[in-house]
Amino acid sequence: MLRRKMSKKRRLLGKKEILKSVSNRTKEALTDLVILDTTGSTNDEAKKKLSEIVSFNQSYAVFAEQQLSGRGRSGKKWVSPANLNIYFSLAWKSLLKPSELEGLSLSVAVVVSKKLKPILTESLKIKWPNDLFIGGKKVGGILVETSSNQEETGIVVGVGLNVLMSDKEGASIDQDWTSLNLHQEKSLDRNLIAGLVLDAVLELKSNFEEKGFCHYKPQFEEVNLLKNSECVVTFDKGTLTGKVVGVTDKGELIFTENEKT
Repeated sequence: MLRRKMSKKRRLLGKKEILKSVSNRTKEALTDLVILDTTGSTNDEAKKKLSEIVSFNQSYAVFAEQQLSGRGRSGKKWVSPANLNIYFSLAWKSLLKPSELEGLSLSVAVVVSKKLKPILTESLKIKWPNDLFIGGKKVGGILVETSSNQEETGIVVGVGLNVLMSDKEGASIDQDWTSLNLHQEKSLDRNLIAGLVLDAVLELKSNFEEKGFCHYKPQFEEVNLLKNSECVVTFDKGTLTGKVVGVTDKGELIFTENEKT
């Protein structure tokens, strides 16, 4: 789809500008980077790229200025206004089985929060299982989708991050939300943020293949929003109230209720 001309008010995403923040080492694993003006979902666009991947060393990145059918976990709608935020997906193939990808969404959240920390006044926190928070409100989310056969697993990692949102653009969001710009004194460069997010996920691609979530678990616990918090967990048969202790080596939530785990 054709890109719009650059707006005088808002700088659009650009391939050259994004790649400035991607290291040469991680850039080697990037086969192509596509920036769309409008799409239904970057994850859906990235899924199409899986058919073009012939090597486990390849990966395709997709960014969009606007999503018309953006979604989060469990199919929930992700509000995606134009030219304000980061809507990004990376696709690759792996020898890992879907059962070996437990904790991947948490790992993505870890690397993104760590990579963005130097440019943010306030650090990002992670709310299990796949949300990014800042100032006690949701600012982003991770959506991992897979497809597999006997030989390989196709992986698509999607990252949505509110960057320049105002109350007007977020009026239709049905939960507490925020945007990175609301926590910064200086203006934010979306191309810089996009490049850092891309670099983070490319680094994760190789590390997770070798080490799994165990490699990221200590870092996750440092920014675990729910740790030692009283929470209500909903099950098919009801709810339980208790305290979140942490996560297992697979990224599963450890929950204590009535002195039991």
